[in-house]
Amino acid sequence: MAVVVAFQGVLLVAAGLALGLRAPVGGIAVGLLLVAALAVGVASLSYVLAMRTRAEDAFAPLLSAVTLPLMLLSGILLPMGLAPRRLDVLSRLTPFRYVVDAARAAFLGDYAAAAPAEGALVTVVLPAVSVTLGARRFRAGDT
Repeated sequence: MAVVVAFQGVLLVAAGLALGLRAPVGGIAVGLLLVAALAVGVASLSYVLAMRTRAEDAFAPLLSAVTLPLMLLSGILLPMGLAPRRLDVLSRLTPFRYVVDAARAAFLGDYAAAAPAEGALVTVVLPAVSVTLGARRFRAGDT
């Protein structure tokens, strides 16, 4: 999963560079690492949810109901600084907000800001917790 997401990220960055994106190589690498680590965490949580639902037809709507609001609150489509205050505050409760802010800062070459450190922390903690939960659920099987 992380390899596929990283490959998609490389393709998107390549398209961006062809269209005029200017970002430091280190920032691009950091951004791709953040996204790949986040993909590991999200994939693990998805497996946990899929095994919990026990019905194939119930997982897709559940996934959509969870991922769409998280994506919108992450600020990936529009910076949350432009959102109403209550949405900005709510977005700070989601891990994706910190990863998006970290990737933006990395692409700007702003490594000394708080955002890259917060995003790095989230991309270490979230996959660690998610993989642990996923492994436990997988070992438990149908019980």
